Amino acid sequence: MKHTKFLILIALMSVPLVAWFKDATVVMLTLSAAAVLLGQSIKRRELIPVILRTNSGLVFCAILIWTLTSFMWAPHFSAMAWIKGAIVIGLALVVCVGIDQTPRDKLERLAIPIIYAAFGLLAVLLIERITGGFLVGLVRDGQTTDRLLNVMNGGLVLLSGLSFPVAALLYLKTQSWRFPSFFLAICLVLTAAFRMDAVPVALAAGLLSSLLVLRWRAPAFFVVTSVIGLGALCWPVVAYLASEADFHIWFTENVHPNWGYRIAIWGRVSELISENVLIGYGFDASRFIGETAGLIPDAAGRTSFMHPHNGFLQIWLELGLVGVALFSATAILSVRQTVRRAPNRQALAVAAGTITASSVIWLLSFGIWQAWWLAALGLNVCAATLLFRLMVDVDRTHG
Repeated sequence: MKHTKFLILIALMSVPLVAWFKDATVVMLTLSAAAVLLGQSIKRRELIPVILRTNSGLVFCAILIWTLTSFMWAPHFSAMAWIKGAIVIGLALVVCVGIDQTPRDKLERLAIPIIYAAFGLLAVLLIERITGGFLVGLVRDGQTTDRLLNVMNGGLVLLSGLSFPVAALLYLKTQSWRFPSFFLAICLVLTAAFRMDAVPVALAAGLLSSLLVLRWRAPAFFVVTSVIGLGALCWPVVAYLASEADFHIWFTENVHPNWGYRIAIWGRVSELISENVLIGYGFDASRFIGETAGLIPDAAGRTSFMHPHNGFLQIWLELGLVGVALFSATAILSVRQTVRRAPNRQALAVAAGTITASSVIWLLSFGIWQAWWLAALGLNVCAATLLFRLMVDVDRTHG
């Protein structure tokens, strides 16, 4: 249908815009979901039953219910943040189900446009880095170069998550790993030239995970995801010990003030978690609790924050042990389903790289309820789902 193709085209054209506007990720996801629904790739009446037929879907519904329940003891009412998050997650589910039920020949036509869109984002980031944010500076007059380049963080994050699926699409089109490897190398070098150092770390970790899974397949995938999960679960203890050892001071003096600030935040959040472990402080409580902390830095190393700069710490803080258990169950079920559905080791390696890169950024930089960040994660999942469909019967004898 013409309007469906038009929506897809507009969605892909908005990819480079993420370098200037983080909310363009939400636009991309919304247009993609609209294309799925208008194209009738799925039967709209069956969408909810499809989601509820999976164990991970049922557990995730339990998470939504728990977050709603936590409003009862939250320090302020953040209904809009909850609604935005639920809508974005719903849009991602619609796109994933649509991809899963769309004929493969139609999906194959998306490969080249997606590659071009990723190249467009890469080009915009490169131009802005070389020129010191010239284009975005046209509408943000008077800001320093560092502030202008910080605007690019949304584009860097999206590129890091989509780089592995895009590299695999390049492999499908060229039947050679030379071009995908070159693409990933360019992404790594370019992102390292920006101030957001979590992104190149995420890409490097994702690349390592992909290589491990390419070599040892499903066992390596379980090891990689288990290490990520255990690291996330242990983060409150590690952060508390690091803060008590004054690592935030060392990082401030020897690495960068942002890292010292971050470690101080993690330590303070860990203290708060220990005071209310079971049910947490309620949905989006970080915004209120963080504002009541001391300024940067006080004698106790406590800092003010809008969110913990770590998605899993935010779950611990706001939803307690109950929320952590539900999120952990969802993650475990999703990992098992990913391994079952992976058509070959290449697809599983791409999933490992995407999961690792997204998790590293999630654990080092962001909270969990920002709509644009949820949209970026949703687009990562959609891209991986698309790749799984396209890689069926590809190198099966060697996969």
